[in-house]
Amino acid sequence: MLKKILPIAVAVALTAAFTVPMAQTRATRIGFVNAQNVLAGHPQGARVIDAQKKAQAELKDLSDRVQALQAKVANNTATAAERQQLETLIKTGQARQTQLKTQLDKLLEPITKQVDAAVAKVAKAQGFVLVMDRAIASQSGLVIYADPEGTDLSDEVIKEIKK
Repeated sequence: MLKKILPIAVAVALTAAFTVPMAQTRATRIGFVNAQNVLAGHPQGARVIDAQKKAQAELKDLSDRVQALQAKVANNTATAAERQQLETLIKTGQARQTQLKTQLDKLLEPITKQVDAAVAKVAKAQGFVLVMDRAIASQSGLVIYADPEGTDLSDEVIKEIKK
């Protein structure tokens, strides 16, 4: 019995001996960035935010009209013309949503590259090995708690962008 347990105990001891020091060689600092604040602090941020608001307003108007017609269809009170109008509005809304997304992506692309470079520079200078968007991390449940003191890099990133 002892002959069977001894090799297992030795294997466990060796694994622990080599794993623990490797895991403790470097402290892992995780930082967060409030992407909306960084976008607002970017010199071109106001232009993008304004375009986003206009797109949302336009799509909300289409969505409201679609919902009103869908309610009529659900209640069997819609005319044939209204049913046709509903189909047309849905197609128009989907096409317009795609167009607006493409336009916003074109506006955001150079800003995103600049922000990503600034985040990398600030994070590296301060010893962070991982930086996440605070809103996405909390909404996804990926991060339940993070001390805001010393982990939020948003202000430093905004300063770096404005250089």
